[in-house]
Amino acid sequence: MFEAKVIAEYFLAKDPHKVLFTDNIIVNGKRKFYEGNVRLNKYLFLSQVVYLAKYGKSLISDNFVVYENGPVVENVMSNYQTIYANVKNANIDSETKMFLDKIYFALENASYDELIEITHEDPEWIRLSDKTYNAPTMNLEKNIEEYKHRYKGLIEALDL
Repeated sequence: MFEAKVIAEYFLAKDPHKVLFTDNIIVNGKRKFYEGNVRLNKYLFLSQVVYLAKYGKSLISDNFVVYENGPVVENVMSNYQTIYANVKNANIDSETKMFLDKIYFALENASYDELIEITHEDPEWIRLSDKTYNAPTMNLEKNIEEYKHRYKGLIEALDL
């Protein structure tokens, strides 16, 4: 397993011109957030659940918590600007890089709104979404069978 920050750095390094992971500020209702921060956390979440579906184990060791815009890793969300400004070469094995590259490719044309919508369909996020005021921890492992069904087409399409 990897720390979320390592996977985050890998995704950020794949976008050296900061086309996908931007520092654009989005205002949505009363909330302000970096567009790239939302996108990055959605990439992390979707990497985690697709990995769970494919391999039956976690890719990321950090917990995901429920926020209004969907699941996030608090450490990545809170430190986005620092991670964004100081991208390092992530120490990841080639098999995991191939997996992450396919996830990156699959998601690169999705808008941040579409990514939020996808994560809002997650059964664990739905179960806990009325408790976003205290950011409850998600138990993704209990949904492995759901993820196998939900992401079967994506896994097949990406040849994972």
